[in-house]
Amino acid sequence: MAVPDTGQGTARLLYAAAIGEGGGTPFELAADVADNLAAACDKLVEDLHNAMATGHLVTDVTGFPNLPTGQGLTRGFSDKGRQYLDTLAAFQETALLFKAAYLAAGKRFADAEAAHKAAIDLVAEHLSVPARVAPDSDG
Repeated sequence: MAVPDTGQGTARLLYAAAIGEGGGTPFELAADVADNLAAACDKLVEDLHNAMATGHLVTDVTGFPNLPTGQGLTRGFSDKGRQYLDTLAAFQETALLFKAAYLAAGKRFADAEAAHKAAIDLVAEHLSVPARVAPDSDG
């Protein structure tokens, strides 16, 4: 599944304004404000990562009978669990992209690039994890 849009485009536009691309109004922040916002983004990413750590609980669906309707319900709920994990990954990406924008606005360009790379790496890792197949229920 793809990572849904949770504001990544807005974060990218903000980043472009912070590094002077796009020709619009430049986005600038005081260094301490940028650091505080970046720290908040880090906390959000950490909290979302912790929420994803138990992802198997929402994708390994069991308990439905081994009948066509039960198998359909198992697949459907497993798919919803994967969508939930995709959404959490998207929010992590968005937080890292906003972190990059805030750091760039605070003239912390090396740190901003590292945050931007972390966002790309996070999505690449999430998309490389194969979807788990829900086990058949015994009924």
